[in-house]
This record gives sequence, structure tokens and C-alpha cells, in this order.
Amino acid sequence: MASYSWTTGVTGDWNTAGNWTPAAVPNDPTAVVTIDAPTATNYTVIIAANEVQTVNALSMNAANNLLGSNTVPYNAAGLEIDGTLNFDPGSAGRLSGSLQTYIVLNGGNIYNPGTLDGFLQAEGNVLLTGVNGLYVTNWLQSLAGVVTIDTKSIAEMTGNTLFDGIFEAKGPGAVINFGGPRQNLIVNIQTIEGPPLIPEGWTEVFLNGSVTSIGEWNGSGYVGLDTTLKEIGTRGTFDILGGRNYTTANTLTIDVGGMLNLQAGVVAPAGININGGVVQGFGEINAPVVNNGDLMALGGNLHIIGALTGVGLVQFDLDHKTGVTSPTGSILEVNAVGPSQSILMNGNDILVLDTPGAFQGVIHAKAGDQIDLGSGFTATSATLSGNVLLLQNGGQTVGGLALAGDYTGDSFAVTSLTGGTQINIEGPNFSVVNTTTGATGISGGLPYSGPVAGLQHEYINITTDSLNITATTPNSFIHTGSGTDAIDVSGVNGTNVLDGGGGSNFLVGGTGHDTFFLDARGATSNIFSTVDNFHAGDDATIFGVDATDFTLSTIDNAGAPGHTGVAIGFSATGKPTVNMVIAGYTVADLASGRLAGSFGTTTAGPGAPAATYFTVHGN
Repeated sequence: MASYSWTTGVTGDWNTAGNWTPAAVPNDPTAVVTIDAPTATNYTVIIAANEVQTVNALSMNAANNLLGSNTVPYNAAGLEIDGTLNFDPGSAGRLSGSLQTYIVLNGGNIYNPGTLDGFLQAEGNVLLTGVNGLYVTNWLQSLAGVVTIDTKSIAEMTGNTLFDGIFEAKGPGAVINFGGPRQNLIVNIQTIEGPPLIPEGWTEVFLNGSVTSIGEWNGSGYVGLDTTLKEIGTRGTFDILGGRNYTTANTLTIDVGGMLNLQAGVVAPAGININGGVVQGFGEINAPVVNNGDLMALGGNLHIIGALTGVGLVQFDLDHKTGVTSPTGSILEVNAVGPSQSILMNGNDILVLDTPGAFQGVIHAKAGDQIDLGSGFTATSATLSGNVLLLQNGGQTVGGLALAGDYTGDSFAVTSLTGGTQINIEGPNFSVVNTTTGATGISGGLPYSGPVAGLQHEYINITTDSLNITATTPNSFIHTGSGTDAIDVSGVNGTNVLDGGGGSNFLVGGTGHDTFFLDARGATSNIFSTVDNFHAGDDATIFGVDATDFTLSTIDNAGAPGHTGVAIGFSATGKPTVNMVIAGYTVADLASGRLAGSFGTTTAGPGAPAATYFTVHGN
């Protein structure tokens, strides 16, 4: 055998003698070639178009660049085959080294390949053929054109089972064909599963793109994988991506440890049997699904046209391939659902029941989730009674959904949709501490019913007790009574109205547009209140004061330590004094216009007499 090593560590042509040690082109049946020159970047050895280079064995990135081939960016040797790499027919056809070695088949061919270590990326029509059995230890990817594996055998196959390797048809017109007439290798893949002798290994087949194909030679021509594939076994994955449609007369069975991963168009098998495995992703499944494993809506809308039965779990957002939970939420749309199906929502998800009357499953929802009822189903309200969400239309119960989980403090907001009804699960919007009694709790409040645009929730508790209330959702109206109250919306954004009523209060705004109200009407003792986190666009109003009876005064550095600011005070003979501190501001801000103050009177209305006030606006 004659040994040759790539010398330069930079990109160059295989057919240039000066790139090798010894200084000769390795092109003979005894050539044992090593491409592993030390490098801190990357380089490519090129077999040019129309060249045929013959070797006995080839090793790449086995020592110097092993780690470099496993890093990003790629810092190792690559091989580009525009012509033909020919392994001597009497050799094992071995391309050894790092499994991450980058090998580009740019319309080039490999004759008599055996074991190929590396990531093989093909573009154009590529032929792998010869007298050896092919074994792709890592990944074969077709980006465009037809890659044909017409070898004596395919080592990853035993009978009708593909049990190793990753094969991906990706991109417009990309095809991978197994078998062919040259070696008369007939292929009939019915099962994809992981390698039995490599416990950590897996097998994966991709159809990635709307016009992609995996073909199999049946003795007279190539037929699609869809005609034969029936089972995804343990550590096997079948990916249908890029909006590709997939139609087959077979039932697809996904066993324990197997996965059907979808970013698909329409998937239309005879049926899908999840036998302990996972089906995840998005697309339309136009078939009945027997779920005795895990069905996962992920990354979009997973629409199941056929009946969904079985005793497995239906979940949202967890990618079983990466172990990462998506924060964006997903959509699951179903028709008939059997009584043993548990649907576990993750917050920020949407469950669409196309036929609510055919839903017999149990829903585990969280605050932020949404349930849409189709088929013209109309409800105006939803009330939780035990474990059943009763759906009412005008006070009459028209249906119910089985729920599981803890919904303490949650509310169910109902909205009409075109052709249906939407239910939003809203979590406890307010944390409430009664400092008079020591009681603590959470409350969902009620949907806002007043005239202020942009508000969604309200919590009203007119009491003489002192309350500490914290909003956990934006766009809230909070109104308390005559106690010494603290209202805090600093953890939320949006538009909020904080009405402390009578008494002395501590009101903390958020980052959005907030309005603060204090009420001195009917006060029997002095009022000293603080408005904190006040900023441009906010308004603070004191009711019950006017420019005729009250004297206005201002003073700097008033208030509790850490919350000091300008105190705007009002005093009148025979009446309690009223002071409002706007933290972080000074008397000079009133003079400069950063704070703009003015007196006014509200317009009287039914049951609401006119009221005088003083208001401050932040500029």
C-alpha cells in the first residue's frame, strides 16, 4: 500500500501533486489517503468535475481535526466531489474519521463505497454504486437532484427494516433513491427503528419540502416510501416537514421510543396508531388517531380531522426532539374525541373543538389558555360547577366540558365568534391582603363594565377595612373604600385605573398609562396619600376639593423615605386636610409644566351629582 497525506492545510485540488506528501497525486488502487493537516479554520480538498481519483482507503479528521469537525464554526477538513471518487473494487471502500466531516457531493459520484463516516450533502444528480455494501454512519442529505444508492447492499437494512443512519430529502426536487438496477438491490422499507447494537443511536428519515421524495427500487422501477412504510420503531424518527403532504394506504404505527415529527401540509394515512410513541408538530391529519402514547401540538396548528381515541396524553408545546418547551403557544383542532383522552394545555394555547357535542375528553387548562367552540355553537357565559364547565346561552345551559385541575381564582370569559364561541381562561388577576383581618387571597375579579377604553378587568371592594391589592394582569380597574389601602400595578403594563376611595392610600403605578383617584368627599379625618411611579401621560385626581373653599399649598421632600416628592395640600376651615404626594417630583415641576395641575367639576348624571376636583397631569 502507498500512503499519502494532505500537506497544506488550505483549500486545493486533489489533482495537484504539491498538495500531497509525498509530492504525487494519490490515484491508484493501493493509495491509502489521509486528509488531516492541522488547521485553526477550515479547508476543502476538491475532486474537480470530470476527474476520477482512485484510492484504496481514505481517512479524514481522525486526529488533528477531530474536535474541529464537531464545532461551529467548522474548523476542519472538508471534501468536495465534483467528479468521481473511486474506491478500488477489491477494497472495503472505507472513508473513515470524524462522523462530522463535511463531504459535498456537487454532482459527483462515489464508486464502490463501503462505510462512509461523515455528513454527506448532495446537490445535483449523484450516484453511489458498486460492489460493496454501503453504510452511511451519520447523515446523507439531498438538497436538489437525485441521489441514488445502487450498491450491492445497504448495511443499515435488514429485511424490511431501516435501522441506522439519517437520510434527508430537503429542497425543491430533492430525491433519495434506495436500490437500483445496476446491482439489482430491491428495497422495501416497512419499519424505521434505531440500531439494535448502538443503544444511543437512532435512525431518521426526512421528507423536508413540498416536492421531495424517498424512493425504493421494486425490481422494475422506483416507488415512494409512502407505499411501504408502516411502523416507526424505538429510536426511529420520521419527519414530514416544509408543508409536505403525505398520503398512504397504510396505517402508521409509532411504537415506544419512536416519533412522527410534523411540520406538514395534509397527512392522510389509513390511520395513525400511537403505540407508546410520539406524534408531534403541526399540520392536518386526515385520518383517525388512536393515541396510546403522546400527541403533541407544537409550533402551529395541529388539526385532526378523524376521531381521536385511546388512553394516551394530548399535550402542547414540548419538543421531544430537543427537550425545549416553546413559549409561544400552539393550536390543537379536533373533532370527535373519546372519553379517555386527557388534553393538557400549557398556558397560552388554543384548543379548537370543531364539534363540541362530540368531545368526551377531559381538559386540563391553565390561565392564558383558550377554548374555541365551532359548528355554530353559541354560549354567552361559562360557569365552573365541580369538574364541569357549564356553558350557558341566555341563562340556559346548552353544554358542558369536563375540566381537571385547580381553577381557584380563575374566571372564564366568553366571547362570540363567527360561527362559534371563544372561552378564555383568565387567572387570578389580583392578590388581596386584608390587613385589618389578616385574611389573604387571590381573585379573578370581573370583566370591566365601565366606560374607560382599554380596561379589561375590575376589582371593586368598598369596605372600611384596609386592603393591600396587587394586580397581576394589565388593563385593570381597582376601587377600594375608606380604609388605609395600598394598590400596586407596578408589575404590569397597559392602562390601569387605581381608585383608592376615601382614607389615606399608597398607590403605585405601572409602566403604561395609569390614572389615580383619591376621594376627600365626606372625609372625617386628615388624608395623606402617596402616588408612586407616576410618569408622563399619567393623571392623579383628588375629588372633593375646589379653588373657592380650599387653600392649595405645595412642599418638597414630603412622604415616606424612599418615596418622597412634592406634596400638594388642600386645607379649609372646619374640614380635614388633604395631601397628595407625587413621588419623584418637586414644586419646580409644577412651575415648569412637567406637572400640570388644574381644578374642575364633573358633569352630573343619573345617580351621580357633579363633583369638584383637582387633577395633575404628567407631561
